[in-house]
Amino acid sequence: MPLTKINIAPGIFKDDTVYSQEGKYIDAEKIRFMKGRPEKIGGWAKLDTDTITSGVVRSLMPYRANNTKRYIGIGTHSHFYLYDDGAGSYVDITPASNYTAGNQHTTISSGTFSNATMWTLDMFGEDLIGVNGIGGRLYRLDTSAFQGDATTNAVAETTSGVPITANGVVVNSASRQVVLYGAHDGTADSPMNVAFSDLSDVTDFVATTTNFAGSQVLTGGNLLLGGIRTRGVVLLFSDTSVFTMTFVGQPDVFAFQQVAENAGIVGPQAAAEYNGNVFWMGNDGFYQYAGGVQQIPCSVERHVFDNLTQQQKIKCFAALNPKFSEVWWFYPTGSNDASDEITDYVIYNYKEQTWSVGTLARGAWAPAGIYDNPLASSVATSSSLIYKHESGTDDDGSAMSCSLTSADMDLPQDGDNIMFVDKIIPDFDDQVGSVSMDLKFRIYPNSSQVTESSETLATTTEHKNLRARGRQMSMILSSNATSSHWRLGDIRLNMQPDGKR
Repeated sequence: MPLTKINIAPGIFKDDTVYSQEGKYIDAEKIRFMKGRPEKIGGWAKLDTDTITSGVVRSLMPYRANNTKRYIGIGTHSHFYLYDDGAGSYVDITPASNYTAGNQHTTISSGTFSNATMWTLDMFGEDLIGVNGIGGRLYRLDTSAFQGDATTNAVAETTSGVPITANGVVVNSASRQVVLYGAHDGTADSPMNVAFSDLSDVTDFVATTTNFAGSQVLTGGNLLLGGIRTRGVVLLFSDTSVFTMTFVGQPDVFAFQQVAENAGIVGPQAAAEYNGNVFWMGNDGFYQYAGGVQQIPCSVERHVFDNLTQQQKIKCFAALNPKFSEVWWFYPTGSNDASDEITDYVIYNYKEQTWSVGTLARGAWAPAGIYDNPLASSVATSSSLIYKHESGTDDDGSAMSCSLTSADMDLPQDGDNIMFVDKIIPDFDDQVGSVSMDLKFRIYPNSSQVTESSETLATTTEHKNLRARGRQMSMILSSNATSSHWRLGDIRLNMQPDGKR
C-alpha cells in the first residue's frame, strides 16, 4: 500500500464512544489548536519575585494611573493588595475598618451557607473599585492619593447612600455610573436588586428628581451573580437568567430586558468579553452573547461538568487570550467538595470553534493590555505569585510537560484486515527539541491496548522504521524538556495487510 496520511480533526473530543471518536483527538495537556493544527501552548515566568502574603488570589485588575504608573489591584479571599510596578512590590491595602476577611471555600455548616469570597473589580476613572464577595462591601482606592494604605479611601455604608452590601460591581462606561448588583440598599433588599449611582459619582446611590441614581429589582433567578459591559449594554447574570441593562436617560435612566432563561452564570468571574462578544460558563454548558444568547456547542462539555466540584463552582473564572482567539475557563475538580481549588482548564477557540483541555492551578487572570502578556496567579494561601503567560516555552524556568492523544483509528478502510506498519514519517513545524511518540495497537475496541512502538522524533528525524501490528491504532505525542516546542502537521504511515482479524 502507498503511504497513508493520518487525518485527525482539530480539537479535543471526550464525550463520545470509542468508535464515534475515530479520527479525533481525545485528550491533551498544554496543547492548543491554531489554524486547525495542535501545538504546545506558551509558557510563563514570574512577574516579580516578591509574593502576595495572605489569601488565595481571586481577582486581578491591572491599570495605568493618570501619571502613567502601572498598578495591579489584587483581591484575595482574605486581603486586598496593590502591586506597585515602579517599586516592584505588593502593598497590603486591606481596609482597617468596616472589613471582614472572607472565606477561602464555600461551606455549609449548621445549616448556614457561606460562599467563597470572589472579588469583583473595575475602574472608575483612575480609581480602583471593588466588592469583596457575595454580600460584600464596596471599596474604592483613590489612586491619586495613594500613600500605601487604603483605609481612608474605603467606601462603605455612608450617609450619602452607598448600598450596605452587594454581590458585585461593574461600571457602565457610557454614563460613568457605578452599578451594584445584588445590592442591599435599605430600600430594595432583594438579591435580584440592581442599584446604580448618579453620573460620575461613586458615593451617591440615592435617587432624587435631579440625579440619575436609582435601583431596579429584576425577576428571573434567585440572586444576581455577575455583570460585564459590552457594546452599548451591561450584561447582568443571575443563577438562571441573563439581562441587558441599557442607559436611556431620564426618567427611567436604565432599561432592563431579560434576554435568556436557563443560561445563568456559574460564578462572578466566569464571563469574558471581546469585541462585542461575551462568553461565559453556565451551570451545565457554555454560552455566548452577540446581540442574542446562544449555547456554544462543546465537544468536552460532559467531561468538564462531570468533573466540576459543584460545591466550589463559584470559583470558576474566565480567562481571555485574544492573541490566540481563546477563552479559557479554569475550574475546580476533586472528591473533597469542601476544599477543592482550581485544578483544570478548558479552552475555547472562538474563531475556529475548537476545544482543548488540561490541568493548571490558577486563581485569577487578567488579559494582556496594560501588560504585554496575560497575567495569572498561582493558587496558594500564602506566598502567591503572579505569572506572565505566553512567555517563552517553559514553566517558570522548568520543563513544561505537554501531550496529545488520538482516539483509536481503523488502519484499513474496511475495518476488517489486520495491518502491518513498518514506517512512520513525522511532520512538525516550529519544532525545538525532541518529541516522543507512542503507538498503541489493538485488534478489537474492547481489547487491551499494546504499546508496539515508542519512538523519539528529533528535529532531524526523516522517518522511523518500526514493526507494529493491529487493526486499531492510537497515537500519543509528548515532550518534557526545557525550551521545547512543536506544532504537528500530517503524519504518514507505510502499512500493508497482514491477514484477517
